Amino acid sequence: MNFQQKLGGLKVAIDRELGHQFDVAIADALKNDKLIAEALEHMKTIALAGGKRIRGALLCWAYFGVGGKEKKKILKVAAAIELVHLFLLVHDDIIDRGDLRHGEKTLHKMLEKKWQKKLSPEQAKHFGESIAIIGGEFLHVMANKIVLEAGFSCQETAAVVLQLQKIVATTIIGQSQDIAIEYGKNVTQEDVLKMYENKTARYTFEGPLHLGAMMAGCSDKKTLQALSGYAVPLGIAFQIQDDVLGVFGYEKKIGKSVASDIEEGKQSLLVVKARQLSTPAQRKQLSGILGKKNLTKKEIEAFKNILKTTGALAEAEKMALECLNKGKCEIEKAIILPEAKEFCIGLVEYLEERET
Repeated sequence: MNFQQKLGGLKVAIDRELGHQFDVAIADALKNDKLIAEALEHMKTIALAGGKRIRGALLCWAYFGVGGKEKKKILKVAAAIELVHLFLLVHDDIIDRGDLRHGEKTLHKMLEKKWQKKLSPEQAKHFGESIAIIGGEFLHVMANKIVLEAGFSCQETAAVVLQLQKIVATTIIGQSQDIAIEYGKNVTQEDVLKMYENKTARYTFEGPLHLGAMMAGCSDKKTLQALSGYAVPLGIAFQIQDDVLGVFGYEKKIGKSVASDIEEGKQSLLVVKARQLSTPAQRKQLSGILGKKNLTKKEIEAFKNILKTTGALAEAEKMALECLNKGKCEIEKAIILPEAKEFCIGLVEYLEERET
């Protein structure tokens, strides 16, 4: 069985568990508050509309890789980490003023549109964002509850719940750095890479791997360090690729507008590199487009052209590949079962071939 088949099989199992957890939460919410139940219904739709479940899959394989055997229980924890991911995305969509997620309306936009007939435009916007913030928080609570009730020992559960809060705290720091970078004037490559590490690498790759290993009772520092050595460069590469896709990808495939990152004024590694490598004229044109709303196709193409002709795109893709190679070397050293190591190496190879 190849990597994609293994990932696909786990996605089906995790999605089934996610659907079940949402159904339980929605039924319970309906007894008390129809609005929260409606928000949960929409978040369930978003959750099951897309996503490869890489976080959940890494958690499972780290668990199996150090000798874990309880597949039914670990799938619950895998669903929990995916709910944490969705909680962060719901809040991220508000911050980024996003309209689409996995091809569906973002939660705050769905609610805003629904309440436009009853409220003023300003009130409807505030209402949608407010309920979406609460909805995201509800998902965080759901995730913790699932871990606590998954059926693992008290010692393992306590360690994992504590670690999960640390992961979320680190991600919040990364999000704060991301917001500050958006408004910064002299953003460096180091600033961006540190933000990538905190916002993406720690919770998308390192966090799930550590949680899975800890659920199997692993507290060996060398094993956890080896997993970190693999996870952090992979996470940085993944975020670089995401930023490339955010500008050069296809809207139907990525589930959001290719103009959104540019209109948001996102100072990605691509943008920082372009500023470093551009002529004064190109720099002026770049600054004139970045952060501008309602971009035309011509402006989007001009922005893309600057990223290409300056060599920023090639430099970013080269750095992503170097990070992937580093991660591959590190996982080779990890003392985990062969099938788990094979999955981790398969993920590197999958990312190497990822369309950017």
